[in-house]
Amino acid sequence: MASEEKFTDDAMCNMLRHNNRTILNHSNKDIDPARSVLNYSFTMDHGGLSDYKYYKQLVGENYLYGRGSKREKDAVTGCGWVITAPKEIVGDPVKERAFFQACFDFVSNRYGSQNIINNVVHYDEGGSPHIHIVFCPVTTLNHDKVRYKTINTKNAVRLESGRYEYGFRFKLDKNGERIPLKNYARMTDYYDKKISANDVLNKIELRNFHPDLQRYLSNNGVAGSVITGKTGGTNFSVKTLKDFTLKTGLHLDKVQEMAGDKSLLESYADKNSKLTNLENLLSEKNLEIQTLKEELTMKDNQLKNLEIALAEKHHELNRQQSEIDRSWGHSSDNWGERTHSSGWGRDTTINTENIW
Repeated sequence: MASEEKFTDDAMCNMLRHNNRTILNHSNKDIDPARSVLNYSFTMDHGGLSDYKYYKQLVGENYLYGRGSKREKDAVTGCGWVITAPKEIVGDPVKERAFFQACFDFVSNRYGSQNIINNVVHYDEGGSPHIHIVFCPVTTLNHDKVRYKTINTKNAVRLESGRYEYGFRFKLDKNGERIPLKNYARMTDYYDKKISANDVLNKIELRNFHPDLQRYLSNNGVAGSVITGKTGGTNFSVKTLKDFTLKTGLHLDKVQEMAGDKSLLESYADKNSKLTNLENLLSEKNLEIQTLKEELTMKDNQLKNLEIALAEKHHELNRQQSEIDRSWGHSSDNWGERTHSSGWGRDTTINTENIW
């Protein structure tokens, strides 16, 4: 049985410390420090970097939506699978190790061995032995999808690695042409891959993970069944499973024996499904809001530019009006002087006294 996990940057740091048992005082009372020596990990190639530094390197090398903004803090930059050893092999060290090795290989192949950040088999925690496999959800960045309006389809696209992603189609205008986005994220021009938990661990992928893992185990002759029917085909988080055990006093391997308590698990499954749908809807709405904010910012900048241009025109008109006023005033003064001293005035003046 496997359950998926998702982590933000802050949560990733804590998870790595938890997995590697570097926290001095664990809040998890299920951990028995005396048994921590039994824990082990499978080899990963991090180029000499620690798990955390390698994780930060992956985040820096790939496109992350919202990088440098407030959204970056809430971005999911790490995912993981927690896979528990099946009841039928628990107690057999050889079969347990073969099972965990196969699970590690399966996840590495599916999400990219270069994206694996951490893996630990825990024997010191309550319940059956289990393996944590943490990875960075990296996928190919489709530049056309970034630049044009698209609609996700319900059709599953199986990638070469074996995992699934939703297909999509482009929105077209009345002439059958793709509709470009007004403000696409231009930083994507510099990347070929992106970090996206929504793309990597989508509903189709979650639905197919268990069957594909079971097929991989069977094809490689590895003992152990990860499809037991105890969770109704739903992927639960570790916290959800622990909460279920806390409230009922039952572990999942005993649920089927007590039909009356199974309704509680079904209730959990229903709530988990509804919560996932709400989270997906919230993510879509947040994206729409962000797009509207970017459009509003663009319009605001355009308005400011128009106001600046209008102010400059107004200033230019005032300057020209001032020059015209000065020019007319100077001409009027000269005209007055010429009239006052005109020869006509002097020649036509009649001295009546002399004539008389």
